[in-house]
Amino acid sequence: MVCLYYRLRASRVLLVGMKGLGAEVAKNLILAGVKGLTMMDHQKVSPEDTSAQFLIPTAGSSGRNRAEASLERAQNLNPMVDVKVDTENIEDKPETFFTQFDAKAVFCPFKEALEVDWSSDKAKAALRRTTCDYFLLQVLLKFRTDKGRDPQSDAYGEDSELLLQIRNDLLESLGVNPDLLPEDFVSYCFSEMAPVCAVVGGVLGQEVVKALSQRDPPHNNFFFFDGIKGNGIVECLGPK
Repeated sequence: MVCLYYRLRASRVLLVGMKGLGAEVAKNLILAGVKGLTMMDHQKVSPEDTSAQFLIPTAGSSGRNRAEASLERAQNLNPMVDVKVDTENIEDKPETFFTQFDAKAVFCPFKEALEVDWSSDKAKAALRRTTCDYFLLQVLLKFRTDKGRDPQSDAYGEDSELLLQIRNDLLESLGVNPDLLPEDFVSYCFSEMAPVCAVVGGVLGQEVVKALSQRDPPHNNFFFFDGIKGNGIVECLGPK
């Protein structure tokens, strides 16, 4: 336990994205007692942020940078942790910038990890036990690629139709019946839910602590949480 404590206290972490999930991860890492946490986000606070992002004050934060608006409350969680903000876009950072950190959250080679050939016999067998949330993630990533944003409540009608069209096209291209992802998935795509952020943020924070402490093996390799059913599952998908 002493070795675990010193590893955490010597670790610096970069956290990219300070919406609801990012706030939960930040909270868990700060309370765990890492040496330093840099919160990076180049976006401004939106009205939707205050529904799930508890580090941002509800009054006077509109239009401010998300990371900067989160700093005061984040630092107050644990004065022993050096909490900093970075308001630049991660895409503008040179490779040398990342060498100062012991862990970076959240990064994942989505393209390779999500490329599963569902036509193979092995994949077809796995399909029967694969959560539909995996395909929901694919749909949301395709929506973000096409529109350059997440689904928005003020464009609910238009975005709902596009989500359904992406579902049909994407799953058919994968050789998967679109009915595997029921149409009501659309209603869950328009905002972050604070309880879901809390659960997933707790799991993700634990994974970062595992990596820093080198104590326990991490999840392999996707964790999906269904906020409606209230359960989570780890799926081993993609290249190993």
